[in-house]
Amino acid sequence: ARQWGSLVGSLTLKRRYLHCADCGEGFSPSHKLVGLPDGEFTAHLEDVVTMMGTTVPYAMATKLVSKSCGIDVSVKAIEQMIERRAGVLCALDAAEAQLSAPYDATGLPVSEQRRPDGAVTADKTPMVAYLEIDGVIPITREPIPEAQLSKNDRKRLERAKLEKARGGKARRYEIVGREVKNAVLYDGKDCAEIGSSRGSILAKTYVSHLGDWLSFAMLLWVAVVRLRFDKARKLVVLSDGAEWIRSLAAWLPIPTLLILDLFHAKHRIWEVANSLHGAHTPRAREWAEIQCDRIEDGHLDKVLHALKFARTKRAEAQELIDRLHHYFEGNRDRMHYPQLRAQGLRVTTSAVESANFHVTGTRLKLQGMRWTEQGARHMAALRADLFNNRWEQRTSQILAA
Repeated sequence: ARQWGSLVGSLTLKRRYLHCADCGEGFSPSHKLVGLPDGEFTAHLEDVVTMMGTTVPYAMATKLVSKSCGIDVSVKAIEQMIERRAGVLCALDAAEAQLSAPYDATGLPVSEQRRPDGAVTADKTPMVAYLEIDGVIPITREPIPEAQLSKNDRKRLERAKLEKARGGKARRYEIVGREVKNAVLYDGKDCAEIGSSRGSILAKTYVSHLGDWLSFAMLLWVAVVRLRFDKARKLVVLSDGAEWIRSLAAWLPIPTLLILDLFHAKHRIWEVANSLHGAHTPRAREWAEIQCDRIEDGHLDKVLHALKFARTKRAEAQELIDRLHHYFEGNRDRMHYPQLRAQGLRVTTSAVESANFHVTGTRLKLQGMRWTEQGARHMAALRADLFNNRWEQRTSQILAA
């Protein structure tokens, strides 16, 4: 007999257990037939607990599970459930990305694109599709390689190993930031106007990944073909102009229209104005507003001319001026805002900026939080599932796997 924790309390099952004395392995046929997991908890309880641990910090999740379900689950158990679920899902996503890859093993475009399960029907192909892409950096704590440790740190680590110390005693860590890459995908027809200066996107799909841009692009492409954005008449990529996003757009096997986020352009202008004329001074405000109006009106050359003659003896301010000039020159062909607006296109990345905060930041960037790289990667993927309203569907995937 053995027990499992469940939402209705402890369940006990007495079953025939087969054991091999030679190899030391064993299993229960009825255990497998009923579908009970090898762990301590039923699949449904684990589903509820992992959703709670994805929504709020683990310590708070244990209290909520105890209050709402009357079940005591430790923080360590929640961490293990999260790791188990995310590990399976990340492996499934990676396999799906390989099957739906736009290029074959030789690097040539595939002859026929495979669409993943749940792809929308052809009649729902959008006219204008949007990809908003950006990154957010949670704080990770990573062990310092032994080769980089000081002599005293190495002695302390060796002593801890001899004493079989637990909990990472004597280890030395460095605090670093690892970028979680976020994308928000939506159909242009789902952009609704709430007021004269406010809008809303009625349906969005999120993709989040901690890793290099190519692995992120592979996951993003699965969402693109699932939504049939690859067949849209126009695919708009909105970003802050980061190099990795340009590389990603160039990697896509379909034409894209890259637009530089207007907010980022204006924000950088204000940074230069405050550094050049003093923070929040009337002169800084006047200079910044003039340049921002020129940007919106499509007179980028006038802004570049103003930057060329905005000289200062302060090295920090001059560096900001030079960087902004280089930034605008490099994004000149992505800043035709009057023409873009005349076509009814969006020119800001407000959706992905919101995703950086709500989807990623409110769980991975809380005060004092430190993640392992794998832990942050797992949580980013689970948060995207949660906000995509795919939690139950993904649970079914796990059970099927």
